[in-house]
Amino acid sequence: MFKKDFPIFATHPNLVFLDSASSTQKPAMIIDGMKQYFETNYSNIHRGAYDLSMNSSELYDQSKRKFAEFIGADSHNEIVYTYNATYALNLIARGLAKTGILKTGDKILLSEVDHHANIVPWQIIAEEYGIEILWTRAKADGTIDYADIETKIHDIKLISITGASNVSGEVLDLEKVSAILSKCEKRPLFVLDASQRFPHLATDVKKYGIDIFVITAHKVLSDTGFGAFYARKDLLKEINPAFCGGGAINGVTTHGYDPAGLPFRHEPGTPHIAGAVSFLRAMEYIESIGGYDVIEKYEQDLTEYALEKIKNIPENIHLIGSKTAKNRLGVFAFYFDNAHPHDVAEELADRGFCVRSGHHCAEPLHQALNIGASLRASLYIYNSREDIDQFFETLQNLEILK
Repeated sequence: MFKKDFPIFATHPNLVFLDSASSTQKPAMIIDGMKQYFETNYSNIHRGAYDLSMNSSELYDQSKRKFAEFIGADSHNEIVYTYNATYALNLIARGLAKTGILKTGDKILLSEVDHHANIVPWQIIAEEYGIEILWTRAKADGTIDYADIETKIHDIKLISITGASNVSGEVLDLEKVSAILSKCEKRPLFVLDASQRFPHLATDVKKYGIDIFVITAHKVLSDTGFGAFYARKDLLKEINPAFCGGGAINGVTTHGYDPAGLPFRHEPGTPHIAGAVSFLRAMEYIESIGGYDVIEKYEQDLTEYALEKIKNIPENIHLIGSKTAKNRLGVFAFYFDNAHPHDVAEELADRGFCVRSGHHCAEPLHQALNIGASLRASLYIYNSREDIDQFFETLQNLEILK
């Protein structure tokens, strides 16, 4: 349905791309939009009085306004642009600790299902500032144990958790988590790593009481090296910037400096302007195809179809995650009784399938499940039932798995 919008499939007609949880392909609308930007409007932003600079500045700011609109933020001044989600989470963790919002003796809650990007930054500040980390367990199928969250949430200063797993495909039940947090005498800060969620599902940050919302743009049709986070205005104003420099200050003397206003105090240096334009075009593309409702409906059909296929796979191939489509993305990670996922991935690559093998930057989950590694196939809007048919037919007939 949407494959025709993506030039890479015209260039490689036999390509079966099943690695979108790692990074998505780009539609012509974005490729052409970037070409047009570089040919007609490229310049540095915010301090030029000439047309090119003002046009670039407007595109950068328009991108922020669009993102704020997408997630239900009050203002684009609550949006900070960074280089990726990993960088954003490091900025957030360090900023919260530097400000004293997180301090010695505080407890934070993480999950075994999380990506390393949402684990290591918190581990670093925990070690440096004497903060205690508690862990929400993964259940036997690799999904989140909400009952375990409920038992550990009291006296927690902050919870940081993935909005959707890049291994099990599980979509976090935001309503359930928000209800659990509301039971606390003092509601913890709620940080959501939405890197895997944002490409597929609409999320209203105010509806669920999300204090900080983090994404990376290359997983949602855009350029690499670009990410963003939302933080409530009062919280963003309170957080001391983790880094500072040009663009993040109003003035500098030999005696000190005056930080810029929001959100620019958190964006030192020249930003990835082209990345912001790419992200703007990606959001416009999503709108042009009917928005998240269309994406969710289309992907739900693919997910249900794939799960039907999984019912018939041999017993030596095991799926991580739920076998029902409810609260699930089209992300399917497998492990095998008699073959290493890397070897299976190479066999599939030789046959034109783009899949990924390893820990997927989620080692704690693999450790919790006692699995060395897994092979992941992940879907997006340019995939089809035919892709799914070809994948499972080829997978089941690999000699290495017999």
